[in-house]
Amino acid sequence: MADEDNTFYDGSAYDPETVKFFDVAQEGAQVRLIGNLVAQGAFRAFEGLRPRSVVVLSQGVINHNAARLVETLHSPMRQPLVITSTLPQYIGALDVLVVITDNGADDAALKALITAAQRGVATMLVGPGSGPLIDESPHDTFVLPILPTATGLSPARIVASISTLLDLFEVDQQIIADRLDHVADRIDEEAETLSPERDELVNPGRKLRAFAENARIVHTGRSDVGLAIAHVIASLWTRRGLVSTSLDYAELYESLPELRGPEPAVDSIFHDPFLDDTPMVVPFKAVVWAEEDPGIPDAMAQSCDGPSKGALTQALRLLVRGQSATIYSIKEKDL
Repeated sequence: MADEDNTFYDGSAYDPETVKFFDVAQEGAQVRLIGNLVAQGAFRAFEGLRPRSVVVLSQGVINHNAARLVETLHSPMRQPLVITSTLPQYIGALDVLVVITDNGADDAALKALITAAQRGVATMLVGPGSGPLIDESPHDTFVLPILPTATGLSPARIVASISTLLDLFEVDQQIIADRLDHVADRIDEEAETLSPERDELVNPGRKLRAFAENARIVHTGRSDVGLAIAHVIASLWTRRGLVSTSLDYAELYESLPELRGPEPAVDSIFHDPFLDDTPMVVPFKAVVWAEEDPGIPDAMAQSCDGPSKGALTQALRLLVRGQSATIYSIKEKDL
């Protein structure tokens, strides 16, 4: 009997960057899946609702920041979007609950769904593909399907699912489905430019990774949407080993003297490197999201070219770009 070939699943026969890129490449498909579900009427229970509030229950900074991005994209909102890690005591039949978790055995999430369902709350679960949480969720909870081949975190899935839910309160489902199909196409186009097969000259993800090498990175944005994107990317980068943070643009601008550090000393014949030099400081750099011009020194701007119809399209394209930067490694250049 021939041995079974598992190299596709364990990645042993593939370049590490190509394996890591797989989930990034599927972000468009994640959004397209949601659009197809809308077109099929899978979200029917949420159509035309006028909830008192929409509660997003999740753990983790990335999930919270992704939900905050949706809040910014939909601002001003007709109803509050409550982003929390604990179920509010007030929640009842007038509210909608969205639970986001990566843990298929999340007991707290299951308890929240059961409690909410008992109170007549319309509920949606954005979770993994399997586990006790999926099997034991209340029968009237809408469990958002996941791509069978997806294994990692999907910011696009989180943002698109919450955004779709909010749209269903006011917009016809066919319009939403068509919009999501457009968004998915633009994400796929972005992912093509980010392919590991493309070098730094033509790959914006590699350019961003090279820019961040050996630097203290602060993400920011001059607009509300740009700053919301920056918060998601900063937490995503840090989780994946590219330690960074995010700041409001005005705060960052005021902090530039401290972040950039003292100017290099002027060359002098009396300069003694052992006595006069201060310890080396890792250089500061900033990434300004959703802008064509960074507007500050030591910074790189990130924007979308081409037919990026709508703020959601731009936001998800930039999230995919930021996500892709975490998969690349910097290789020593030949001298």
